Amino acid sequence: FRLVRSLSFFEVRRLELVGGRYLTPAGVARTLGVRPGTSVFDDLGPLEKKARAIPGVLQATVSRRIPGTIRVTVREAEPVALAERSGRLVLLDASGQLLPFDPTRPAADLPLADVDPAVTGVLALLRDTDPELFARVERGTKIRQDVVLDVAAGRILFRAGVSSAEIRDLSLVADELARKGRSW
Repeated sequence: FRLVRSLSFFEVRRLELVGGRYLTPAGVARTLGVRPGTSVFDDLGPLEKKARAIPGVLQATVSRRIPGTIRVTVREAEPVALAERSGRLVLLDASGQLLPFDPTRPAADLPLADVDPAVTGVLALLRDTDPELFARVERGTKIRQDVVLDVAAGRILFRAGVSSAEIRDLSLVADELARKGRSW
């Protein structure tokens, strides 16, 4: 095994990134620190530990592809909104945490929001429950204990602990009023 490990044929020449929308292969390679001369048969445990520690990564596995490829499979935190910080736009996850991803890679078509877990939680639930309504949200803010979502037609007010059933009910009422030509 030592002899096979030392053959240059099995030296890592390529790193594959699977599942990364916001991470770049070059950035992951820098973080993992794969040095020249590393064999695909070296212990992958330390690389997997480094991959799991990348900010914004929820899960990561590292595997090998013979003869010279290391494959890193990741599941990134999904952004639900954009927020302004120090004059720049940043991505927020469902818990209101800042994500270290570049919002222009790929271009994020997300609403602006306050950096608040109640706001981002409602946005995440809305994205999962009614993607069409989520796509119309321009901004999410918190006023006292309520979350206000600005859409082109006006504002929608939710309490912070809204359920998916309540969001579906709102969508049904909005659709019915639209069929009757009434605004809401």
